[in-house]
Order: sequence, then C-alpha cells, then structure tokens
Amino acid sequence: MSKRKREEKKGGDLLAFLGESPTGGESRPAAASSTPTATKEHIVEEIYSFISSRGSASKDELFKWGRSKGYTTADIMRAVDELSKEGRIKRRLDEEGRLIYTSSK
Repeated sequence: MSKRKREEKKGGDLLAFLGESPTGGESRPAAASSTPTATKEHIVEEIYSFISSRGSASKDELFKWGRSKGYTTADIMRAVDELSKEGRIKRRLDEEGRLIYTSSK
C-alpha cells in the first residue's frame, strides 16, 4: 500500500471533522461558555434603549457599542430589523449618506 493511502486511512471520517460521531452524538464535549448568552428579547431591548437614550445613532456607533457588549453583527441586525418592523425605530440616511437609526417613540 502506498504511503498516501496509509495516511488517508489514518484520518477520521467526515463526521469526525465536524465533531460528531457516526452514531449522531458529538465526539467531543462542547465548550462551555463563561458568560451566558443574551436572549433575543434582551438584545432587542438593549439596542432600543441605546438608540432611544440618544435620540438617534449612526450604524457605525450602534455596531461599535454592540461589539463592546459582545453582540455579533447578526444579533444587532436581527434586533434592528425587529425594531423596524415593530415601528419602534426608523432608518434614514443623513446628508452625508450614512445610515441613521432614530427612535420613533
């Protein structure tokens, strides 16, 4: 048998690469997070409070603040979309073309 084939046989299967065993369970324990993850509702309320306390906030300011709180870009965007759908915030462009979020209540 060639050296390459022996090396290929040493490795695990595709599921091992993904961290799962062929039986469907995980092959290694999941890493425990040191801080509890924030709930979706909590993130939405925190973002609304940030925007409403200031009256308005640029997208850059919101993302900088959100990252300092440990929120992901996806968390922030989901919250902004939800707040917009509920009518609690409005999106607009300022005179320089930057996206601004304003509190509508």
